[in-house]
Amino acid sequence: MKPEEYKPVGKRKVFQVSVDAAGTQTRWVEYAWAVVSVGIAAAVSMGLENVLPLGNLSLLFLTAVLWVAARTGIRPALFTAVLSFLTYNYLFTEPRLTFHMADTDELLTVFLFLVVAVTGGNLAGRLRDQVEMLRASKDLIEAHLRFTRLLAAAPDIASVQNDAIEALYAQFKMPFIIVQRGPNSADPEVVSRGGAEPMLDSSAWAAIDSAIQNRKPSGAFSETLSSLRWRFEPIEANDEVYAVLGIWVNDMSPEYYRGLAIGVYVHQLGLAWFRTQLAANLSASRVAEETERLRSALLSSISHDLRTPLASMIGSASTLKSMSNRLSEEDRESLLDSVLGEGERLDRYIRNLLDMTKLGHGTLKIERDWIALTDILSSALRRTKNLMAKVRVERNVADDLPLLFVHPALIEQALVNVLENAAKFAPEGSTLSVHAQKVAGELLIAISDEGPGIPEDQRSQVFDMFFTGGEGDRGPHGSGLGLAICHGMVAAHGGRIRALPGQNNRGATIEIALPLIESPEQELSPESSE
Repeated sequence: MKPEEYKPVGKRKVFQVSVDAAGTQTRWVEYAWAVVSVGIAAAVSMGLENVLPLGNLSLLFLTAVLWVAARTGIRPALFTAVLSFLTYNYLFTEPRLTFHMADTDELLTVFLFLVVAVTGGNLAGRLRDQVEMLRASKDLIEAHLRFTRLLAAAPDIASVQNDAIEALYAQFKMPFIIVQRGPNSADPEVVSRGGAEPMLDSSAWAAIDSAIQNRKPSGAFSETLSSLRWRFEPIEANDEVYAVLGIWVNDMSPEYYRGLAIGVYVHQLGLAWFRTQLAANLSASRVAEETERLRSALLSSISHDLRTPLASMIGSASTLKSMSNRLSEEDRESLLDSVLGEGERLDRYIRNLLDMTKLGHGTLKIERDWIALTDILSSALRRTKNLMAKVRVERNVADDLPLLFVHPALIEQALVNVLENAAKFAPEGSTLSVHAQKVAGELLIAISDEGPGIPEDQRSQVFDMFFTGGEGDRGPHGSGLGLAICHGMVAAHGGRIRALPGQNNRGATIEIALPLIESPEQELSPESSE
């Protein structure tokens, strides 16, 4: 088993480990190396036989035996030892070119050489095989580790299924399938496949049912329907069977199948399945919890922000009806102003609810048009005229600002919400400033007040729906919708909004950044100047 680099499969990257399909088939090339090495040893010995004693020449053949053993294995090494013994006897012992030996000393030398060569070759071959086994074990562990990391990155169960099948098929080059019971049916069905797998007959489906029910492998190399060429491994974790992994083993031997260590991959697949299922359940629980929190916040907001102005309007209207003759003109005007103010407040709240609903469902239409910021700002200040009566508004807007390509009504509503939020908590007689300038392709609008401000740890939360905080500009008097709607409207235009400290660290500043697009007038201006 030999690991290779990660290779792309579709849009994903999976590891690939090549497996020798020949199994234990003899590699004849190793025996060719044995013949070549003995031939080289014989040629060198012929060149040195006049220099070295006959006994020393055997060391050259022994070197060839050890080299072959280290490069190939035990069997080629033993073959090299026997071939070296015969070659040495045939070429270098008297009488030469025969296998007969007349000298007793030479007979002892040759047989001692054979014993040393066979023993050394056997030891070197065993050492080489052990090294290869350790190397293969290391490669297998690395393959399992990469498989585990691949599944750990899968975000959901479908990704776990597809990634696992693609990785297994890329590694083993055999058909794999995952069979799972349908959500609305008790019958199992194939949910992921790798390779062109053969058709599943009735016996295969019976084996699948057995693997799911008994939580034991079925099919080939098992006690259930062992005549099948399919092997089915149950994918389980936490005492639950999620699915079955099917492997087309064809004519594979049981020993070879065990060497693939498929059980390790099945175990990792079960753990990944359990992890993604647990994550999905936790996510669903969080969604349900957040939905309940928002529902409670909405009901609380409606009960407060609808009933309060209604109670004030009903009280003022009742007073006017029952005590109209006894009230002065000034008192009647005050009560009518109260009814009008509370009605406008109620209208703003309902409008905010409707806008938030549109933003949440993605039905808010952006109908862009070219418009000057001064026009939008003037309209927003007119709409908030009553709220601005207690503060001094300071405008610092450059005269040469480019036109905005926006939905005028939405940006105006966003500015109205920010202005109302600032004026609501600004001290009487304080300054509310509005600044606008062009910075790096954006139009920055900063609205600052001198109120209690927004705590630093809440500045990233003030744009969340129904977040009111405990103090500051988003205090208990607000519904928690105004700035959330601003964020949605600005984001719909590709802009951004953030909360900052106020000027001189007093109060708060809401900064809106809107992207600038070159207007048709700006595009034509160079031509007109020419």
